[in-house]
Amino acid sequence: MKKGNVILLAAAIGLILTACGNSKDTENNVSNGTTVSTGAEENKRAEESQEPENLPDSQEYLSSDGTYKVILLEGLTQTDMQIPSGGAMMGLDGDTARTGFSSISLRCAKSNVPGNSGDIESLEDFADYITDMTLNGTGVTVDWVDTEAPSLDGAERCLAWEGVAKSGTGRGQAYGYYAETADSYFMVVIVGNNDDVEEARQVIALELLDEAPIQAGTKGFINGMTAILDSVNGASVSETFKALEDAGATESQLDAIASQARQSLSGSWGVENADDLIEMADWLMAEGHNQDALDALKEYNADGETQRDAFDAKLKEQGLDDGTYISLLAAYDAQSAYGDGAIAAWDLSRVGTIMGFGYASGYCTYEEAMDKILEAAQKAQELFDSWEDFNKSYLYGYSYWSEESLDDSQSSAAERAELVSGMEAQANGPFSVDWNIELKKEW
Repeated sequence: MKKGNVILLAAAIGLILTACGNSKDTENNVSNGTTVSTGAEENKRAEESQEPENLPDSQEYLSSDGTYKVILLEGLTQTDMQIPSGGAMMGLDGDTARTGFSSISLRCAKSNVPGNSGDIESLEDFADYITDMTLNGTGVTVDWVDTEAPSLDGAERCLAWEGVAKSGTGRGQAYGYYAETADSYFMVVIVGNNDDVEEARQVIALELLDEAPIQAGTKGFINGMTAILDSVNGASVSETFKALEDAGATESQLDAIASQARQSLSGSWGVENADDLIEMADWLMAEGHNQDALDALKEYNADGETQRDAFDAKLKEQGLDDGTYISLLAAYDAQSAYGDGAIAAWDLSRVGTIMGFGYASGYCTYEEAMDKILEAAQKAQELFDSWEDFNKSYLYGYSYWSEESLDDSQSSAAERAELVSGMEAQANGPFSVDWNIELKKEW
């Protein structure tokens, strides 16, 4: 990708900074709107009366996951960017032929909206949030107003916005289209000078495709292992940071991400350098919170022969605080199900997170990060027989660590379980890759 696609870079940087714990305020003024193609009603009527040969030349652009395509002006430069599992983001850049013209599109599962999105309960919520995230950091502000949304085959609802785009003393146009299906959201936003955007709106269209390819290969397996945390954090830090490097992000942009990643490692993990990073990753794979949980059960004389009701009664007799009681029951259930593997999935899944932060921090190369994550994936295959088992162990681990019950519908543990359930229900989601594939280096 050329450096001209400011929108894609800014959106990706916004994702990764959110993943590192930095939430930015926005200057974009987004109104609640109520999809992609034409635009205002007068433009639609003009298109209908226009001869096809007079339309600008157009081209189809296919998303990397094969779930949608965008029809836009011919000759744009396409760049694909990885977002959390269950989605695909695509940038289209006008380059020298249409200086300043940029488009960004994405599809994401409703259960896995990029970034720390909070509560998204409607297409309007999604449009507000995703447009805000997309333009934040680009220097572009837009005063959005509703416009007619063309219908879209396969979509349940569609919204469209248009507006005047401002960047410094420059002025242009912007157009946004948003759609939802039963399980996914879609977005296309274009920004550019008046002539380019007007031409784009004569040909722009979004098409939903029937099937996404089932994830495969080692990277697909790793994406599954880290899918839950990638969703919670907002992005796969390792893959997004690498894509930003490849896409031509500036040194200052990358330094900002590196600073956030180092802060996350230092504050949450006590990792200050490359040696600390590898030591922590090795601890997660060899011991981690899993060993803590097993040791705690031994302390309370809980072996595999103890009945759960009897163990529960024993804990209640101790007069323990609620958090400790919940943790020990989670550890007991995990050990009963997976033996010494108990909550190991909780530890192994986080190897991908810290190695991604380590790569962004400059503590290791991309290859070194992926090699260590591959070790964690291979251990996961040794300990568990399926994604279902891995995910259950992960949830027991989260409950143990957070001291929150999976049965408490108001707890973050229950929210995490709901997220897992949503991903498991996706036909071609992060857990569609064969658990028993041969894991090998692909980078």
